[in-house]
Amino acid sequence: MKRMKKLIHEPLVHFLLIGAALFLVFGLTREQDNNASNRIVVTQEEVAQLAATFSRTWLRSPREDELNQLIKNYVRDAIYYREAVAMGLDQNDPQVRRRMRLKLEFILEDLTAEKAPGDDVLKTFMQHHPDKFMAETQISFRQVYFNPDKRRNLTADAERMRIRLNRGESPEAAGDPTMLPYECTFATRSDIARSFGEAFVREVVDLKPGDWVGPLYSGLGAHLVQVTDRVEGRLPELAEIRAQVKREYMVQRRQELKDRTYQKLREGYEVVIQPRSTSVTAKPGEANAATPPEEAGQ
Repeated sequence: MKRMKKLIHEPLVHFLLIGAALFLVFGLTREQDNNASNRIVVTQEEVAQLAATFSRTWLRSPREDELNQLIKNYVRDAIYYREAVAMGLDQNDPQVRRRMRLKLEFILEDLTAEKAPGDDVLKTFMQHHPDKFMAETQISFRQVYFNPDKRRNLTADAERMRIRLNRGESPEAAGDPTMLPYECTFATRSDIARSFGEAFVREVVDLKPGDWVGPLYSGLGAHLVQVTDRVEGRLPELAEIRAQVKREYMVQRRQELKDRTYQKLREGYEVVIQPRSTSVTAKPGEANAATPPEEAGQ
């Protein structure tokens, strides 16, 4: 009995008893956690979502065996995901981090969704961003082509023909055969560039209706050109392009709201970027390698 009392007062015995109690509590807690983490519940809503995804892909409802296979794959994904997280495979993986960032951004978009903007808001947005909505200048013109491979003096031949055309000679039979269009009607700068190239567009875009002019040059040869009509570029009325303006406005607003939300989240973090080794030589035009760069993506 005396020996028992002596053991009770020993510090080592106290330590062993406390350790045993902690081990028991940890074991019970871990068993409960394992039971929770090992339980996978596939709800009716999740089954309905699996069926809906199948229907959108295959344009029909899944058969019973197909739906069962979808559920099996869902369970397999859940098990692999939990095991991968338990093994820490989600840590320090740039692909996983990027996916999680995208998911959070989608959630933030839903949380910060705004009601549809009114006409006054859209008109103001158009005025502040005219380049997004400006209608291109449209030009109608005729052209006569001169092939440099068939002419010893391309410029002189083109200038002689220009004089004759301005005196009234018919242009249909003039010049050399080509696959290029003889006449373009209300073509935009981008339309003309696709057929004739940027060099030709730069010369034609400022021409006014009137006489035959040239020769103007493209990558294919020389051209005489007569502009027959011209519609100057303009900012359309909102009614003409409301859907486009609304789409551009919503894209910009969502990005602004996401950036604002990120800055709020960013304020709660301390970011330390360790300097790179001074042994790395900075290239011309770059900051010193030992200077910590600003945080990317702010």
